Amino acid sequence: MTKQMQVGAGSKKTAETAMARSMKELLKDYEIRAERYETTVSNSIRKQIKKALDDDQLLTRFLVDPQDRRPVEYWDDEKLIKALQGDPDESAHKRKKVKQKHMKEDKPLVKVLPLIDAIRARRYTHIQEFYVWDCHMENDDSVALAGIISRGCYPITRVELIDCFLDNKSISILVNAVAASKTMKELCLDFNDIGEKGCRILCAGLSKARFLMHLSLCYCGLTKQCGFWIGNLVVETTIRELLLDGNPLEAEGVIALLSQLSEAAESEGFERVEEIKRKQQALEDMKRAARINLDRETVDLNVSAEEVNGTSPVNSPTGRKRGKRGKRGGKPEPPSAGPQISVLKLADTGINHMGRGGNFAPVRCMQLLKSIISHSKDLQEIDLFANEIGDLGARQILEGLIARKDAKLPQIGVRMGHRINQDTFDIIHKLAPGPKKKGKGKKRK
Repeated sequence: MTKQMQVGAGSKKTAETAMARSMKELLKDYEIRAERYETTVSNSIRKQIKKALDDDQLLTRFLVDPQDRRPVEYWDDEKLIKALQGDPDESAHKRKKVKQKHMKEDKPLVKVLPLIDAIRARRYTHIQEFYVWDCHMENDDSVALAGIISRGCYPITRVELIDCFLDNKSISILVNAVAASKTMKELCLDFNDIGEKGCRILCAGLSKARFLMHLSLCYCGLTKQCGFWIGNLVVETTIRELLLDGNPLEAEGVIALLSQLSEAAESEGFERVEEIKRKQQALEDMKRAARINLDRETVDLNVSAEEVNGTSPVNSPTGRKRGKRGKRGGKPEPPSAGPQISVLKLADTGINHMGRGGNFAPVRCMQLLKSIISHSKDLQEIDLFANEIGDLGARQILEGLIARKDAKLPQIGVRMGHRINQDTFDIIHKLAPGPKKKGKGKKRK
């Protein structure tokens, strides 16, 4: 008995040692390759691996955050005047600082390529999320990252490249890899100067994506022409969450983005009404048949009434249980492609009366959003903060929320700017306060 216990403890220790050994080898290989490429090892990666070793857990989320950019110094008026006047004491002090700085050797910048090469060389297939913040990514970095995204042995679900100075070639390489991946669900390219040309390349590459559901392009310099391309992309693919905060789309670009989504939402609402009518007609036929066949039990009528009020099919009175069984069994299938949206963030996108269309342009935008709010069942959140939609536009949003409530659709969250009528703002906030924050306590446990 004692020998069996010793063998079990030894195998457990061996398993833990193998897991720790793989991460130690990964860090060592990364340091060697960083020295070979004449780059600096990212302190964030070193800290994450050491923390994973202390917690005895595999590292699944990699964050490259060099923090090697010089802080921006903002001068007040007095300091600026002294600098312009050329204060002798200040200039002498600056010369001393410059001499001290020249004596120190600057460290080479952090690159992503050595880390990815180390991951591939060590065959570390536990990576699930890859984040790069404030790090200049060249084409060779993008090629290396695209290599592990497109390979099926690395189950990467989210890639976040924030302020990485991506050019059009890098974007083309990355989006083609994302389109070929069967695990990638979220892509974030915030604070990269993508522009019109880059947006066209991005939309053309992602048009073949079958599994991507979240796309974030905040503060990427997208103009009103980009609204048309992104609108077509959302309609043709499985993207359900779209974040476009801080882009100068203007009202014209937002109209191009929402036109097809609005038409699809109206079609969804029409089909829902027709389905309700069909179920009511089926209920009346069943009642008529029940009057003829007196032997039929009244329980069948109650069950059919529940089917009319619910969203389950007529032939499945226990549709909720059957849905759970379907989720348990079978392999996960890719989400259905089509013009559907669940999260739409358009904060600070330049929706105002200054562009083409004048005062009517913001109202037209809100009319399209009204159709989506009124009929789309999957909608969860809309953000319109820092846009001048006006009182008429806010009224359209309010009417859409009232129609959604009358249709008994799930509650959504709408974030509005403050430059509207106070009563309208209060009612919108009451009808659409946003989804409740859940799970924080559970995560801590």
